[in-house]
Amino acid sequence: MKQLLYIIRRNSGQGGAERVAERLAASFSDQFEVYRLWAGNQFNGQKIPGFSGILWWRHWRYAHYINRLAIYKQNSVVYSLEKGPTCDIYRAGDGVHRINMLGKYGSSKAWMVNPVHWLMPKLERNSFESARYIIANSELVRSQVVSAYPHVEHKMVTIYNGFDEQTFKLSQIDKLTLRKQLELPLDADKILLLSGSGFERKGLHHAIGIVKNLHERGCKAYLVVVGKGDSSYVKKLINQTGLIEFILFKGLINNVAQYYQASDMLVLLTRHDPFANACLEAWACGCPVITTRDNGASEVMKPFSGLLVDDILHKKAIGQCAEYIMQQAFEAPKIAASVEFLTADKEKAAHLEIVNKVFTEKSAEGHKARF
Repeated sequence: MKQLLYIIRRNSGQGGAERVAERLAASFSDQFEVYRLWAGNQFNGQKIPGFSGILWWRHWRYAHYINRLAIYKQNSVVYSLEKGPTCDIYRAGDGVHRINMLGKYGSSKAWMVNPVHWLMPKLERNSFESARYIIANSELVRSQVVSAYPHVEHKMVTIYNGFDEQTFKLSQIDKLTLRKQLELPLDADKILLLSGSGFERKGLHHAIGIVKNLHERGCKAYLVVVGKGDSSYVKKLINQTGLIEFILFKGLINNVAQYYQASDMLVLLTRHDPFANACLEAWACGCPVITTRDNGASEVMKPFSGLLVDDILHKKAIGQCAEYIMQQAFEAPKIAASVEFLTADKEKAAHLEIVNKVFTEKSAEGHKARF
């Protein structure tokens, strides 16, 4: 009997979880009959709902549709990266919704008027309760889940993200040549990079503050921003600081590895990140990183791989980041070597072990049921 694997994530694209979903679907296709189910895609001759409409409706329609499918069988494993669907394996890469909202809004209750914030805890509870195994991609996420749902602790497994070592690696081309190829400023004293989706959460305003501080110190620094996000909230800040020509927005790109290789520092002062792939990819390319303790990727960070900021809101934090960038020297090969154990192949092997466990358990349960 053919073993079926269903990979569940509502969106398809360049987000961190979306990329993991695509990578798992591709890497397991040689061992299982894999179906990657996302909103807007066709399955069994029907378009999967959840692609359009207001946000809470998209989430509800998608989860409701998945839960009604005839995919929950003995010879199948449902692996979900999405809050809501009933599943065998739930990758809690988005953390716990309520904790994330408290981190974003603090004591303000403004977020509670949005119906999506009432729906998401109910959806995620179903995924946590139904799953045989819950995968956290950092100890940060694991601790969040256990604090919110202590009764699922026995299901928890931590598997760190992996990087594609064929793509993210040290460059054989020097930085200046790379910058020419990418049409980046050749007169820069420092080129900082911000890579990710959701610029406010990723700390774009903090990165701009660091560039401003560097200029005040006589360092001609540029910030290159790649990825998807709304930058309108920093428009006034950029104008006030007079840094228009020093903040370069590149949008979504296909060659992000070259940007890591061409930059002096990845700056990702995130408010919350279960495990920022950008940090891991940057280290694999030999690029140092400045990030926060609210980023699960900080758990694999070495002292020589960049700066870990305890509290970016502290009045001296921006200046300390700027001073660090100006004074530190880095060894790209040493940085790249520090994450060699986190390749995509090793991540795949860890996930495969869990998937096979579920197949084995289901087979044993089916055998018992026949006798």
